Amino acid sequence: MHRRAYAISLCAAAVLLIAAPAQAGAWNLTLKAPGHHPTAGEPWPIKVGAHTRSGKPLRATAIYKFLFNGVVVGTSSPYGRRSTKPYPFKGSFRDTLRWPKKAVGYRLTFRVVVKARHVNHRRKHVDYWVRVRP
Repeated sequence: MHRRAYAISLCAAAVLLIAAPAQAGAWNLTLKAPGHHPTAGEPWPIKVGAHTRSGKPLRATAIYKFLFNGVVVGTSSPYGRRSTKPYPFKGSFRDTLRWPKKAVGYRLTFRVVVKARHVNHRRKHVDYWVRVRP
C-alpha cells in the first residue's frame, strides 16, 4: 500500500513538472495596426496588448524598433520619436505614429519589443512589415 501511494505521488509530480514550464511563461503579445501601407506624415494608430493566456493584463514596458533588411535603423518609444525610454503599461495601450517622408518606398519592419513583469519568458517582440506611401 505504501509503495502504491509513493508511485501515484511520483507520477503526479512528474505530470506537474512537465506542465509547469508550458504554463509559467505563457503570455500573448498582440499588435493591431490599420494596414501595411501607411501614408507619410499621416496618423497611423496602433494598439499593443500584453495578457496572460487566460486574458489577465500584464504589467510591461514597450519600445519600438525600426528595421531595414533585418538591421535596426531606428529606435523610439511611445513617449516620442527622440525618446528611447521604455514605456510602462498594464494590459494594453494605444499610440499614433507618423512615418517620415524619408521612409517612402522602402519595405521596413516595425518591431514592438515588450518586457513583461512576473512571467518567466519576460521579453517578446512582434514584427509588422510596412511600406510607406507618399
